[in-house]
Formats: sequence, C-alpha cells, structure tokens
Amino acid sequence: MKSSDSQLQSRGMITSEGLLQYSNHTKIELLGMLKSKEACRRTIAVKILSEKYALNDDLIRSFLHTLKQEKKLYTKIALCDALSKGDVQSAKIMVEYLGGINNNQHTALPTKGFNKKSYPLPRDIIARTLANMKEDILPVLMDVLKTNNIFAIREVIDAIGFICFYNNLHSDNQIIDGLIVCLRNYHNDDIIRWKLVRAFESFNDISMVKILMEIEENDSQLIIRNEAKRSLTIINSRTKS
Repeated sequence: MKSSDSQLQSRGMITSEGLLQYSNHTKIELLGMLKSKEACRRTIAVKILSEKYALNDDLIRSFLHTLKQEKKLYTKIALCDALSKGDVQSAKIMVEYLGGINNNQHTALPTKGFNKKSYPLPRDIIARTLANMKEDILPVLMDVLKTNNIFAIREVIDAIGFICFYNNLHSDNQIIDGLIVCLRNYHNDDIIRWKLVRAFESFNDISMVKILMEIEENDSQLIIRNEAKRSLTIINSRTKS
C-alpha cells in the first residue's frame, strides 16, 4: 500500500518547494531546526546546511549528534548523505561513533551466508557512510584497527573491505598487512574473524589466499568456513578475468 504524502512527510521526506521555503534562513536558524519536532524540518536543515556551508568539525559533530538520536528514515538518509561528503578530517570524527548508533550491528554470527558476488553494504550506519566516502580516508580507518575498541573494529572492517573492493585496491600491502595483524590479534572473536574473512575477498594476495584456505578447512564455525570459500571464489574469478 502506497504511503500518503503526509506519512512520507512524517518520516522526513521533503519537496523542492519545502527547501525553497527555508533557503534564506541563517546558519543559526538552520542549526536550530535540527532540533525541530518535525522530521521534514530536520531534513531541510540538513540539506541546506550541507549545501551552503563547509563541513567543518562543528557541523560534522552537529550532524552526528542529530543522527545518534534520529528515528525517521528520510532524515537519516539526508544526514548520511551529508556526512559522506566529508573529508579525512571528517572521517577522524566519524570513527568515534562506529558501533555506537542504533542497534543494527551484528552481535552474533549470522545463520545464513551472503551468497552474492558483490560486497555487502555495512549494517552499522557510520560504517555504511564511511564506506561511501573517498578512498583517501582509508588510513583513518586502518588506525581504528590499532585501538582496543572491539565494537568499532568490527564495524570498520566492513568499511575497509567495501572501499577496497569497489575501488579496485586489490594489492595495497599496508592494508593487507594491517588486516592480517588484526586477524592474529582478534582470532578468538568470531565476529571479527568472520568479517575479516569477508574483507579478504577484496585483495589478490597470496598470504590472504593461504589464510582463507586454512580457515575454509579448519575453522570451528561453519558460517566462517563458508565465507572463506566464498572469498576464495571471488578472488579466483577476479584474478582469472
């Protein structure tokens, strides 16, 4: 059943007329609108702020603070679109929120495998947004692997794998080495191990192939063994083409 205009508006959807109505508002007024009880007004504020003003640290943090509390779909989309336009400095702020917004992250291994040839979009909303940014943020993401924040590490792996897969960064030795070290350090964490096995499909590296073969043969978790098999298949098909 198709949603009515009022239902869509309540979820934060806006029109070009709505944007035009607020186009002359000041930055202070727009920042105030981020706290509006009306989702469509919050979406309008995000859209205009991101189009008219530089994404400096204060604006990035305002968007992240709003996203952390946001419940409406279209306002969330607008916030993520705005944040994805950020640069390396923006990414440094955004990684502080990895694994900390909403409850969509994996807390246990899935029961079903991902059986497509594509790379899955991260479930964590910050990891998903980072994954759609430019590849020059990768050093910022790799630094997260060196922290002790297991929840952030779990999510940043998805963003790293996604960026490398779709930017054809199949032979970056620093990233490859960093992911292998992460596997060694967190080998007993099933979710990290599973996500790393998935991320390995983004690379054409003999060391990773050997690790995947070992995991496919001997890992204690069936879902991880199957994921290793899938990653090996993707690597093999890419290197043969």
